[in-house]
Amino acid sequence: MVTSQFNWLPHLENAIPYEATQKKISLYTIALEGWRRGLTLKFYSEIDGNHEHQLRYSLASKEREHHFQGSKGDKISNEAQRICDDKYLTNEALKKAGVPIPLGRKFEKEKTDQELVRYAEEIGFPIVLKPTNGSGGKGVIVNITSVDELTRSLQYVRKQLNYEEVIIEQFITGEEFRVYVLNNEVIAAVNRLPANVIGDGKSRISQLIEQKNEERKKVPHLYNRPIKLDKQFYTTTGAMGITLLTIPLKNERVMLKRISNISTGGDPVDVTDTMTEEMKQIAINAANAIPDLPHCGVDMIIDRNRNKGVVIELNTRPGIGSHLFPIEGKARDIPKALIDDYFPESDHEKARRSDVYFPLKEIEYVLRKNYGKEVIVTPAPSEPVVFKKLSVKSTESLKHLKSDLKNRLLSEHHIGFLDMKNDREFEIVLGNPDPNKLQDAVENLRNFIEKGKRVDLTIEPFSGPVSAQFAIIDPHVKKEDDLFHEIEETIAERLKVEKEIQKAKKRLTSIKNSRYLKWVLRKNKRTLLDKK
Repeated sequence: MVTSQFNWLPHLENAIPYEATQKKISLYTIALEGWRRGLTLKFYSEIDGNHEHQLRYSLASKEREHHFQGSKGDKISNEAQRICDDKYLTNEALKKAGVPIPLGRKFEKEKTDQELVRYAEEIGFPIVLKPTNGSGGKGVIVNITSVDELTRSLQYVRKQLNYEEVIIEQFITGEEFRVYVLNNEVIAAVNRLPANVIGDGKSRISQLIEQKNEERKKVPHLYNRPIKLDKQFYTTTGAMGITLLTIPLKNERVMLKRISNISTGGDPVDVTDTMTEEMKQIAINAANAIPDLPHCGVDMIIDRNRNKGVVIELNTRPGIGSHLFPIEGKARDIPKALIDDYFPESDHEKARRSDVYFPLKEIEYVLRKNYGKEVIVTPAPSEPVVFKKLSVKSTESLKHLKSDLKNRLLSEHHIGFLDMKNDREFEIVLGNPDPNKLQDAVENLRNFIEKGKRVDLTIEPFSGPVSAQFAIIDPHVKKEDDLFHEIEETIAERLKVEKEIQKAKKRLTSIKNSRYLKWVLRKNKRTLLDKK
C-alpha cells in the first residue's frame, strides 16, 4: 500500500491545486518555481496538430525570457524534439554514439505482418512491439513469447490502434528506470514499478486495487492515475492464473501488469542515490547523442545484479511528477534545477520562503474560451506572507453574517480563504507580507464580525500554503473540482458503454452474415415445415 509518510519537498506539499493534477504537474511546478522567484509568468494557448488546445507558458526576468511546453524549455531545439519523437531516429542516433540499445528494427506500414513475424523469429523471442510515434506507453506490448501472441498483438496495434509503423526489438529483462539528465548530470532517477498490490491475507485483489486507488489520490502526481482494469491487466493476471477474486497472502506483492507505466497504475520509487555511476553515464551519453538536448528524460532497462543497462527511449517533455512525488524515497527538485539553469540571476531562496501558490483553473478557462490570447499572472508577493486565522463560533445562526463577509472579503482582494464549516461556525485566514497591514485588516474584520453579534472569536497564527486568489470553502456546496471529476467519470463511462455497444453490433452483424447462422436458420425452417 501507499504509505502516508512521504519524503517530499516542503514548499510543494499541499501547494498543487486540483486542476494541476490533470496531467499538468510538470508545467505547474516549473511555472510556480519561477513565479515564486519573482519572474514574470505568462500563459498562452496553442492549437496542436489534432486541433486541440495546448497550454504554454513563458517566464521572464529583466535579462531574458524563455518559453516552455510542460517540462520542455526552449533550449531544446526543434530538431532534437523531432528526433526524440521518432523512436527509429532516436535508436539510430544512440547506436551511432555507442549507447547500448536493444537489437531491433523499424517496419513501415507497407511491410506485411508476415515479414514482421519472420524478423521476430530471426532475433528470437521474447520481443517487444511498439509504435514509432506512440507516447505514454500506448501500443507498447512487451514480453511477446510466441508467433501466435505476436500475430494477435500486431492485429491490435496496427489495426485497432492504427499504429501501422512499428518497431520490433528484443525484450530485455530488468527494471525500468526513468532518469532525468540536465547538462551532463543525472539529477533524478526513479524505478517505475508496474501496477501492483500487496496482500493482507483477507482482501480480494479487486478490494486491494480499490484501496490502493484511494491511497493514490493522496499523491498529486497519481491523483488521476488509478490502476486500470485494461487489456494489459487481464492479459497479465490471466497468464498468472489469478482473477479479481483471488486473495493474496499477507505481504505478498502481486504484479498486475508487465509495463511499468505510471499512467496506468505504476509506482514511482526514487533510486537516484543507489543508481551506479556506470548506469548514470549511459544516461548522460544518451542525452549527448542528440544535438541541442541539454535536458531530457532517459528511459532505461537495468539489470542491477549484472550492472548492465540499455536505453529504450528519450523524452524531451518528460513528466517530472514521479521525481517530485515518489511513493518511496526522496523527492528531487527538478523545477529548481531547471530555473537555476534558465535564470541563473534569480533568487531560489525566495521560492523556498513562499507559502503562496497561484490558481490555474481560471487561467485555462480564459484561454480555452478565447477570452484572451494570453494571461499574465499577478506577481507573487516579494516578501514572505504572514498569516492569521480567525475562528468564529456562535450559539445562533451566522448565515447572514457569512453572506456579508463573503462579499466583503472577495471585494477587498485578500490572500487567504473563508471556510464556512456550518451555520454556527466559520474560519477566516488572511495573509499579507506586511505584519502591520495584516493586523489592521484583522482588527477591522474583528470589529465587523463582533458588531451586534454574540460570538466566540479567537485569533492565532496560521501556516500555509495558501492560494494567491481568495477562496470560499462551503461544505454545503459541492466543490467544482468534485463536480468536474464526476462529469469526467460519467463521460468516460458513457464512452466505454458506447464502445461495447459498437463491438456488440459488429459481432451481431458478423453472426448474421455467417454461413453457420444461415445454415441454422435453414435447418430450423425445414424442421418447422416438417412438423407441419
